[in-house]
Amino acid sequence: MPGSTRRREFRVGIVVVGLVLLGLVVGAVAMLWHWRSESAAGTASLETTSTFLELSDRPKSVPGVRTVLAVDESRRIPGEDFGEADSWEHSVRVEVTLEDDLSGAEAAEAGREVLRLLEPEIARLVPDAPADRISTAFALGSTESSVGASGLDPVDAVADALADAVALREAGATSVSLSVSGERAGSPAKADVQAPKDALVEVATVARSSQRPVDLRGGEAWYRSNELPDPAAVRLVVDASEHASVTSAQLSAPFEPLIVLVEAAEGDGVIDEVSRWLTTYDGYPGRSGKPLAYTIQGTRGGEVEGWVGGKNPPPATMPPFGDAEPWPADPTAPSCRMQDLEVTFGGHDAAAGSRQAWIRARNAGGQACAIEGVPAVEFLNAEGAAQTGVTVKPYEPSMVPARVVVPAGKSVTAVIDWQAMSTANDPDVTTDLRVTALPCGKPVTIPVSWPGAPSNLDILDGAEVRISPWAQGTSG
Repeated sequence: MPGSTRRREFRVGIVVVGLVLLGLVVGAVAMLWHWRSESAAGTASLETTSTFLELSDRPKSVPGVRTVLAVDESRRIPGEDFGEADSWEHSVRVEVTLEDDLSGAEAAEAGREVLRLLEPEIARLVPDAPADRISTAFALGSTESSVGASGLDPVDAVADALADAVALREAGATSVSLSVSGERAGSPAKADVQAPKDALVEVATVARSSQRPVDLRGGEAWYRSNELPDPAAVRLVVDASEHASVTSAQLSAPFEPLIVLVEAAEGDGVIDEVSRWLTTYDGYPGRSGKPLAYTIQGTRGGEVEGWVGGKNPPPATMPPFGDAEPWPADPTAPSCRMQDLEVTFGGHDAAAGSRQAWIRARNAGGQACAIEGVPAVEFLNAEGAAQTGVTVKPYEPSMVPARVVVPAGKSVTAVIDWQAMSTANDPDVTTDLRVTALPCGKPVTIPVSWPGAPSNLDILDGAEVRISPWAQGTSG
């Protein structure tokens, strides 16, 4: 019995100790959870702050200025190491509203003066805000016209942009949006402008006289260009958009054709009717003097291509890449053979909405040989299957291949051009190219990998690509 009693007491003791330990663990977990919750709440509450800056009356009293608002938008950066103090990252947002009735010169002067006065005040109130984290936005009264800038020192660029915004508004623009943040010397920033359709030509004329590139939109008429606008081209877009059955007309100058969308199906006579109208149009070419291609697309199918005014361009060949002297045109050089050529990928590049990739063919033979034509290219996904529905079009409608005599050890280059495609939902992208460099030659499969760049191209099923003829390359 005594032994049995001791065993029961021992078991009870173990249970009591276990309960005590369990209580300690639960308490520790609860304290840790409470501490982490408070810490997270504190971090969230301190992560960002917005504080209105108490500016003096001087910037607000500039003639033509209605309001000036400055906000310090700060973000707390936690210390990286244990015990290291947090730091703050300051950004300043400045918003200036100008009066409605200012002339272009008055708006420019107001913008110039208010920036001059704001610079020392921002430096005094938020000394830790770097110049590249200060943004300024000017609103031209109650109209939808604005000019933005990064920092307070592009004073002349802001002043010129404000003057141009007023001029565009006076020409009929209902909305002007312009940011000079990315403006380079000798290349004014482009304005995004909306206006009634009947005011687009006047707006384009004013923009050209102001040396300001513009993107224009008026109802069903769209005109885009990184160069100075051509009023004759804008007039063409407007006229095309007003033709019967046309739902929209768009031109991205100077490299894209005029795109006219027609409410029609394939085989409908209205597509041919619009084509005949464009072929006989006598208001283009304008300042550029360059022929302009058009593409008419039916909303339910059908497509027709041609040249505005029936003015076809003369045949042209692909110019050499780079600025090296042209290779000698030896008429006695034999044609290249597949065994002479080493086909490789030459890299790819991306711009706003457009893509380019390059294919190279190196003359690995012991003597010069001649190549002429456009390489045939298939676009393969990661499984090695060809992308379906890919349409290959000429690089330019009037471009013809030239006979290129390739010295031993040198390379010719061909360009693949396409528009960016959406890679949402993880579609098959192009990872390899199957290239046939010569007619009836054996295809060669090459990966599209390139140092420092993605190892795929966003050429998907249904893509439209343009491939140039072979031309003199830039390297061996």
